[in-house]
Amino acid sequence: MSESLRFTDYNQFLTALYHKNHPFFAAAHRGMWGKAPENSLVAFANCIKHHVYLIEMDLQQTKDGHLVIMHDDTVDRTTDGTGKIADMTLTEARHLRLKEGAGGKHAALTECRIPTIFEALSLVKGKAMINADKSWDDRYELYEALEVMDAFDHVLLKSRQPVDEVLDFFQSREKAIHYMHIISDDNLDQLDELFERFPPVAIEILFHKDSDLVLSEPVLSKMRSRANLWVNSLDDGENAGHNDALSLIDPERGWGWHLDRGINMIQTDYPEKALAYAQHRFAGKS
Repeated sequence: MSESLRFTDYNQFLTALYHKNHPFFAAAHRGMWGKAPENSLVAFANCIKHHVYLIEMDLQQTKDGHLVIMHDDTVDRTTDGTGKIADMTLTEARHLRLKEGAGGKHAALTECRIPTIFEALSLVKGKAMINADKSWDDRYELYEALEVMDAFDHVLLKSRQPVDEVLDFFQSREKAIHYMHIISDDNLDQLDELFERFPPVAIEILFHKDSDLVLSEPVLSKMRSRANLWVNSLDDGENAGHNDALSLIDPERGWGWHLDRGINMIQTDYPEKALAYAQHRFAGKS
């Protein structure tokens, strides 16, 4: 089996990301949380251990203005507490214990705590990149954290905001953050302006049907020539059913369907399996 899809270190990954022509990047949804709480430092460390260099994390802000890693607005599903993160101080949030896996009513408690953005950046620095989901509204606070940690090469910020708003933010900051723009049929008219004014390192594609215009070959070809292409193969994602559940049964119709279209970044709850499939697939074509 070819090892060409596996990077030996973060710098090798970063170089491939910049070149925008690497055949496949696995992105771990909320870390590798099969044996750890989602969005926990343990789940993120598991990614680094298994050479998964893209880690999706969800950001929330506490009542006293601290950025923490948590998907839901409330802590009910994933911790032993209740209530909204936005109504808690950092100290209150940090007293909570994370539940194993994806949480839920019957999930066991662990000793893991809700991570702060500083803990996450300290863990990944020099080792991995954070895809900072749900973070556009907190972009100024995130920038400040990156400045403190000197970690601007370790975050992929994304949005689907108008290009003018995206430009206003980046032009007002001294240092650059890697950026991914979200494109679907609803805002496909932004694409030419985006490439002309602020070419992103990646584009996240959302679609409901195989026939969506954003998946047409002329549009895909235009995007592939200028950016890495990201999809979410999550079971509740906007991917026309080409998701993880299908991929585990028939990877050619799941992850392979995306790869057939030159999409080279797949966010999944099974990054190891997706990477193993992609390696086997591309080794067979070499």
